[in-house]
Amino acid sequence: MEELQQTNKLDFKTKFFYGFGSISFGIKNNGFSYFVLFVYSSVLGLPAWMAGLALNLVLIADAITDPLVGYFSDRTRSRWGRRHPFMYAAALPVAITYYFLWTPPESLTDWELFSYLLFCAIIIRVFITFYEVPSVSLGPELTDNYVERTSLMSFRYFFGWFGGLTTYNLVWFWFGPSNVTETISDGRFNPEAWSEYGLVAAILIFIGIIVTAAGTHKHIPDLIEPPERKNNSFTKVLKEVKETLLSNRSYMFLFFSGLLAALAGGIEAAFAVYFDSYFWGLNLDEMLTRGLCLYLSPIIAIFAAPFFTDRFGKKKTVMYIWAFQIFFAALPFALRYSDLTFGTSLFPENGSPYLLPTLCVHVVINVSAAIIVFATLASMLMDLVEDIQLKTGRREEGILFSARSFADKAVSGFGLTFAGIILSLISFPESSVIREQLNGTVPNDILADLALWYIPICIIAFGSALALVAGYSLTRDEHEENAANPDTKVWKEN
Repeated sequence: MEELQQTNKLDFKTKFFYGFGSISFGIKNNGFSYFVLFVYSSVLGLPAWMAGLALNLVLIADAITDPLVGYFSDRTRSRWGRRHPFMYAAALPVAITYYFLWTPPESLTDWELFSYLLFCAIIIRVFITFYEVPSVSLGPELTDNYVERTSLMSFRYFFGWFGGLTTYNLVWFWFGPSNVTETISDGRFNPEAWSEYGLVAAILIFIGIIVTAAGTHKHIPDLIEPPERKNNSFTKVLKEVKETLLSNRSYMFLFFSGLLAALAGGIEAAFAVYFDSYFWGLNLDEMLTRGLCLYLSPIIAIFAAPFFTDRFGKKKTVMYIWAFQIFFAALPFALRYSDLTFGTSLFPENGSPYLLPTLCVHVVINVSAAIIVFATLASMLMDLVEDIQLKTGRREEGILFSARSFADKAVSGFGLTFAGIILSLISFPESSVIREQLNGTVPNDILADLALWYIPICIIAFGSALALVAGYSLTRDEHEENAANPDTKVWKEN
């Protein structure tokens, strides 16, 4: 059995290649979170409920493929190791299907377009899992160093945000404006804009996956190899998965913390366009300006996360910075709610020259803190790999990351649904009504109701997620003791 090579400080190239492929996941995540529902319902004419149903049905595929990919990528034996066969296999299917997602055939009926969306979304989600789960699972094998693991995840978040932001900003800066016609005053409603977006995004997705797979290929000889399996029965698979996921108390706390954070994140993503367009009254140029400012956040986090981890430890870093971030994220909405409800003047008014700079500073600080928190949480999950291995005898990064990944995706979908219910409860007007009957504005009482729902729900959900992190008990000393144990360098159980 080959031993897992212990490493301390990783060179820049290793971190770069490990993280670079996250541009692919960031682009895909951004597209699914912000654009797919809009394009299929508002541009292509599919009823919103059908588009939403298709995207929720995709979770069934995720429920099957996420844990399977995690399980089998842990146990694959090949000359390319455990992870790389899956990573290479993902590149073309994801890229090609992502392009076709945004370029459906013309003249499809509603149910044909629904089926087309469902098919493309399933293929994309399945094969992005083929890449994302094995690639993130490489991290604990590349280094067992406490701080370097946070640095690795910071690179991953840096490139994920960079990819998502770049394609998001290109929609406002290029694809939309360049597709304005005599009959289409807003290029975002021109199907050609989205076909161009799909082509550029697909190329970037392919490049991201291949660069990371090829760039980390040289590490394959140093990575752990599982034993040949003598019993692959379904019962044994279930037994092992259950044992792995339930054997560690700290993992369960992180798992349920992630569920609550994903729920709140789904609500945030669903409300983003409503807050930007109506609550803050931002135009396209202002949205682009704020989007460009956001590039500062992953740059700050890539340096700050390892620093805080080394200085204060991972748990304290998450507890302190997340507590600040939860309060700070809600602050502008709370101040504006007071202005709308009680007639105060605590926050710059819409149209004020101070509004955009204030929002830009706020979003840079807020997102920087969020990236630090979630990169550190991912690093904390990495450290549990050895802790669990000492109990099970198995090295199962794939299962640990895939279970967390599926749960997050499933619950974030509920967040989107919950957001839709809130919009119905406060009688938020349809976009056509806002344009044609309300002169592009929403009444202040409805905006105040939106903030009144949003603020406590996000504070409670994120606050509860933060509270669960307190149950994480693995210390730095305990991790370093685990990492030094020879039993964590080989797969002992068969």
